[in-house]
Amino acid sequence: MRAGILLAFILAAWSPPQQEIGWLKLDQAKAIASHTNKLILVVVTCDPRSGSAPCNGGAVERVCGEASIAKRQEEFHFVRICEKKTAQLLRATKPPEAIVLDADGDEICRSGFSDAASLEGTLAAALQRYSSREIRWASEIPASAGGKSLLVVGFDDEKGESLKAFEDRVLVKYHERIEFVKFPARKDSEAAKKWGVSQAPAFFLCDAAKENPERNALEKLTGKKSPAVLKAAIQKAFQRLESKK
Repeated sequence: MRAGILLAFILAAWSPPQQEIGWLKLDQAKAIASHTNKLILVVVTCDPRSGSAPCNGGAVERVCGEASIAKRQEEFHFVRICEKKTAQLLRATKPPEAIVLDADGDEICRSGFSDAASLEGTLAAALQRYSSREIRWASEIPASAGGKSLLVVGFDDEKGESLKAFEDRVLVKYHERIEFVKFPARKDSEAAKKWGVSQAPAFFLCDAAKENPERNALEKLTGKKSPAVLKAAIQKAFQRLESKK
């Protein structure tokens, strides 16, 4: 009986060993994420109003050191913020707070947390939002922009695989601002002649508000492109649109 009570006491007092977290600075995480395409978990430990809070030890360290969270370093770069100015720049509200960003520093989601389970819920939600998403390509140029600012016209390759790069998770955040139109990859088609396409795949990024978009392409790319290259072209096209305002 005494042995059973002693064993129960030992089990209650024992906690799993804490795992090491490779904390990065925010700028470091962004630079690395631009190559890895991982998300950035920013853990704000200080009060954004006063800047007060312990930077080492405490509940936040224990939560992040638990196995279920520490293993997420395979999918996230971890950043700890315990400095008032940076916390305010991130519009932090009340510590401890988890803010998930992409490599560009754009927010995916945020939430307060009290334990590993609540933090795990935030990370799972971020991964769900930051995931590849299928595009419904229109088969003709729309009569109106419909609130979209950019028109992407694609001529796919014969296998129909090149345009799938636009579905990559690093491009999903731009989808709501883009109208997507796809034409068959036939060199003798009327669309290919109109757009001057001699080889596929080919991609045109145009001002969605302009008439005759084939004459007003902001960016033109030919050949199979990686999501990173398409992202750079999309960002450049949006910058050109902004400069015209």
